[in-house]
Amino acid sequence: MDPKPQETEFHSPHIELEVRPAELFGALYDELPFPLIAPVQEIAFDVGVVAHHGAVELQGLVFKGYSGHQLLFEQRWPARMIRKRIQEEDLTIEPGTGIALRSLQFLLPGLEKLSHVEITAVARVVGSDDRPQVVAQVPVHYPEQRTDLHFPLRGAWWAIQAGDWSDQHKVEVLSQSFAIDFVKLGPDNRTFQGNGRSLTDHYSWDQPVYAAAGGKVAYACFDMPDMLPGAIPDPAIFRGDMRRILGNAIAISHGNGEFSYYAHLQQASLRVQMGQVVRRGELIARVGNSGHSPGPHLHFHLMNGPNAFLDQGLPMKISHFWAAGQFYEKPITIPTRMIVFGPEEGQE
Repeated sequence: MDPKPQETEFHSPHIELEVRPAELFGALYDELPFPLIAPVQEIAFDVGVVAHHGAVELQGLVFKGYSGHQLLFEQRWPARMIRKRIQEEDLTIEPGTGIALRSLQFLLPGLEKLSHVEITAVARVVGSDDRPQVVAQVPVHYPEQRTDLHFPLRGAWWAIQAGDWSDQHKVEVLSQSFAIDFVKLGPDNRTFQGNGRSLTDHYSWDQPVYAAAGGKVAYACFDMPDMLPGAIPDPAIFRGDMRRILGNAIAISHGNGEFSYYAHLQQASLRVQMGQVVRRGELIARVGNSGHSPGPHLHFHLMNGPNAFLDQGLPMKISHFWAAGQFYEKPITIPTRMIVFGPEEGQE
């Protein structure tokens, strides 16, 4: 008896497309502390192409972004571009294995919001003229921030990383796509004095960190050692828990599905513990250099849960800070390389 057609098709070589996260949160930058020519929107994600029942060679990827039925952007990545992106000459995928394109980031005009992204992968079966392809549609949502996050530091701080094309946080697209790193500026407008090899050389070191909003502590890590600037930590200190890469950290639940996250804190500096209720402006810890950190700084982001690398990062606006001679009492986006000043007494 002849085999059923669907069984033959099922066992023929084909590819599968995986996108992470499965649903994207988009950031809309429509208000900044300086004049904006036009709104900009941003998404970031990982793509994986997996082969089944035979070896295939990846031929190309097509990315399309839509607002409803309206096409907003299209990018075609032939094999030569994919090779450059992943720094691999051979795009052959053996059955049961895959090729990953990490930290794909798209910045485009924000005049109309994306509703979904369509990704098409095209391959060629090795030793055959068959060219399987697969299409995935990924929804894009633009969450409305519910928590008024006050700037959690005092004095002059430089946002060395935030939401733009130069942000290294997008190496991890699930939780940290919209994170900000702050380093303190000293009276000489530098981030450290001397040669910077000592923790105490850095103006950020031992600076107080305050709760950006009231809530309950949902995660706390306090026992990670502070590393010397530039030192690479021993993987053993992470104990198989990826969250410990962010060092000593605090996540505060604000009771509305939003969690503020403070990372790379100083060992044993935490003033709060799991389950404790804190109020806005309360001292919660001090800036350190724990986990995988190049030097003392505060890593700050917003998530829809308390667990880094598991829960999804949210676009974030911050209020109650000075920038470019103006005090911002309402939440606004802080861009990369902006110098901001924490509030003075009575402005918290």
